[in-house]
Formats: sequence, C-alpha cells, structure tokens
Amino acid sequence: MEAPESRQDLDLIPPTLQTLLNGSLDYAGLFPPAELSLRRALQEYSDYRDEPEAWMLSRFVLPVRRLPDLVPFRQFFSKGAPYRFSVLGTGGQDPDAFLEALDRDLDVIDDFDEEYESRTHVDVMEVPLPNALIGSRQQEVEAFLDAVSQRLIQTGTAKLDFFFELPMHEESVNGLPAVCAALSEHNSQQAIPPRSIMGLKLRCGGTQPSDVPSPAAVASLIVRARDAGIPFKATAGLHHPIRHYDDGLDTEMHGFINLFAAAVFAAEHQLNAEEVEAILREETSNNFRFEKDVFSWRNLSVSLDGIRHARNHLALSFGSCSFEEPVDHLRDLDLL
Repeated sequence: MEAPESRQDLDLIPPTLQTLLNGSLDYAGLFPPAELSLRRALQEYSDYRDEPEAWMLSRFVLPVRRLPDLVPFRQFFSKGAPYRFSVLGTGGQDPDAFLEALDRDLDVIDDFDEEYESRTHVDVMEVPLPNALIGSRQQEVEAFLDAVSQRLIQTGTAKLDFFFELPMHEESVNGLPAVCAALSEHNSQQAIPPRSIMGLKLRCGGTQPSDVPSPAAVASLIVRARDAGIPFKATAGLHHPIRHYDDGLDTEMHGFINLFAAAVFAAEHQLNAEEVEAILREETSNNFRFEKDVFSWRNLSVSLDGIRHARNHLALSFGSCSFEEPVDHLRDLDLL
C-alpha cells in the first residue's frame, strides 16, 4: 500500500467520503484468505493505526478463545489510543447450548479486561444466531435475547454489543421481520448508556459463489434493519469499493461503497427493497459522486448529517482480512 505523499493529502479527500467510510473497516487479518499469525496481524494493525488512512480503521477481530493468546503481545497496547476488539463468540445450535458457551466466553472477556484495564476494550461480539431460532416467532427470539441480557447482568459486563449472523437463504430472509422486531424490542428496553445494543451481521462472501448473497437478499436485510431501527455490520467479500465480477470466484461480488451507500440512501429517502437493490447492483463508480457537503448517486443525494446518522445507527462497519486492498482500490478509483 503506497502512502500519500503527505498527511495533508487527507484534506483533498471529500468530507462526504470520509464520513461514509470513517471507522468503517474492522481488521480481520487472522482469517482467510490472509490467515496471518497473531503476531503478524497485530503488527499490521498497529502499523495501520499510524497510516494516513487510519481514519478508516475500526476494531481488531479475533475469536474470543484467542484473547488469552494476546498476553505475549501486551507491548502493542502501551501506546496510542486504546485497542478495540470485536470477538467472534462460540455460539451454539440452540439457545441452551449458546448460553452455556456464552458463560464461558464472558469469563474469558472479563479476565482479559482485568488484565489490560483501560488499554483495551472488548465491546463487540459477533456470533451466529442459533439455528433453532431461524424462522422462529418474534416471542421466541425475544426470550433468547432476554436470556443473553441476563447473562451480561449476572457477570457484571459493563458494555458488550452483539451482532447476530444470519445465513442469507430463503428461510432466514423470510424470518427477518421477526428477528428484527425482537432485536428492536430489546434495544428499546436498554437504559442509557446501554449495556448491550444488538443488531445483525451480514456475510457478503466466502470461498464459493453460493456464499455471496444476492443483491435482493442484502437489500431486504438493509430495509428490514432500517425499518426496525437496528444496526448491522458486514463481513467477507468486501475488498473492493464497487460491485464487480471476480474471476477467481467466478461470480459478481458486492462493493463496500455500494453497501454503505445503499444503507445511507435507504435511511435518507425511505427507499424500498427494489430501489436499494439497484444501488447494490451499481457497477459504475462515477455514478457515486462525493462532493464537499453532498454525496450523490444518480438522482439521489444526502448531506453530511444524513451520512453520519446512517453510519452511526444503521450500517456500522465491515470486516476485512486486508486493510491494504480496500485502500489501494479506493486509490485506483482516484477516491484517495
């Protein structure tokens, strides 16, 4: 990744693009296809925190079971802003198995927080929704979320947000209204500041073409999340800003600018699923226009405040095993 000639180049990046992508990338260098060692991934993440593009960087992602493996690398946490972590929870096929695993996960997180005190924060858990709850009624999902909340209270966990991953097959997509309504109800009952905001996790790629969800399925999730007032984060297959054909996987891949733009315009203009899908399918980068105060796609536009609101409350981040590739692709498009 070639750095800009000077730090002042940041001033040349339109504020609308900075707002759209600020803190957008969760670094997941431990995971395929990068699959770096923990030491190498932490070193890369530490280096990226000092890059001119560090404004795009968010949390470091790792499995919760690997938190104790960070002990030999505590020197990384001694400088700069505190390190923020998003952990992949153990999960379970049914609510009982999930909750048993969650008890163990919370113990690991608690030990980690005590070890490093204010130098690190584990404040997000990403974990699949139990398969037994896919397609369930809203009340069943609400009961499960209540049980998760009780575990947090019992262990004294101060702050841990959850993002539940759903497979994007037909049954799961059809069950989105019940899941979103349950998550919305849970969030509405939180005190301020909240102990745990809960949302959805969307997987946008994988090792097989079938792992890439259709634009229609992604659009449905965005619209359902918007209508329920719940956040989502994405992961996998989002190294490129714009939708494109991937020769290696032999399929069309989603773009992270498409994804965030779809969420922003969906929130600003109350777009329906078909209109959101059109943004997700956009393959011409010049149709996304970043000006000083206005971000536009075709005949739609949104202000800085509108972008900021959608990023804070709807589309929060995307996970990537590479930080360099997204940055380099943005530079190839003359966006950086």
